[in-house]
Amino acid sequence: MPASPAPEAMLRRLEWPVARRLEGLLQGGYRTVARGPGTDLADIREYQFHDDVRHIDWNVTARMETPHVREFLEDREITAWFLLDLSASLDFGSGSVSKRAVLAEFTTLVCRLLAGKGNRVGALLFHDHIERVIPARGGRRQVLHILDAVQRRETRPRNPRPTDLGLALREAGRIIRRRSSLFLVSDFISMPGWEQPLQVLAGRHDVVAVRLLDPLETRLPDLGLLTFQDAETGEQLFVDTHDKGFRRRFAAIAEAREDALRTTFANAGVDAMELSTGDDTMDALARFSHMRRRRMTAPLAGAAP
Repeated sequence: MPASPAPEAMLRRLEWPVARRLEGLLQGGYRTVARGPGTDLADIREYQFHDDVRHIDWNVTARMETPHVREFLEDREITAWFLLDLSASLDFGSGSVSKRAVLAEFTTLVCRLLAGKGNRVGALLFHDHIERVIPARGGRRQVLHILDAVQRRETRPRNPRPTDLGLALREAGRIIRRRSSLFLVSDFISMPGWEQPLQVLAGRHDVVAVRLLDPLETRLPDLGLLTFQDAETGEQLFVDTHDKGFRRRFAAIAEAREDALRTTFANAGVDAMELSTGDDTMDALARFSHMRRRRMTAPLAGAAP
């Protein structure tokens, strides 16, 4: 696998394209649960049906003899967390790009975009256990800190063990107390039992599942006799990919897994983005951002004035 560029070099290479092609797509583009009443008073007006009674100004109400509420300036600052799967299965890539390289590029792009707008970003790195937690902070140095932590993991020896995504999601729920935007970046090859923790996490935070995949994981061509090895357990399997029946069964299992993942994300109320090792990460991110913005603004466009 080719060596990854240094964090500073990667950030310099991506900064200009990010500014030109993604500016404004993510900032303010997420209707997150983190956005809401701020602390700066904007106005006082008469109480209306569905107003939050906690915002009633009792002094003005007593003076005017009708209920009045305070309006606050909306806080648009985003706190974003990156839950990064650094398990051995991310080393796979049928071409020159691995899933791990896609993870690093996506994280750099979105971290740079959010931190450059004054937002705070943090990271939780995991595989079979929680390896590191980087508290949310702002600034360019924080982006470099997160990227450096990802790349340091690439150089460490690994003992292949199954990924525990459920553990990471439960730990994220415990650590991240402030409502935030969460990017769960993984190939979702994990021990079972992570679906319910995802649903719990999505009930409090705005979660985006970023699924990393490679074309060979969904459709297997005729490559003759091959030895497959599970990157996370070390288990090996000798197969004949010339067998059409085997390829059909492989494709059916892959399709069933795709359907199960999409159902899980839908049930949890999580937006899902797929990033293939054959994709242009920046183009995929731009398409996803446009799609999400259109979906969020479509009901508003048809609303009565």
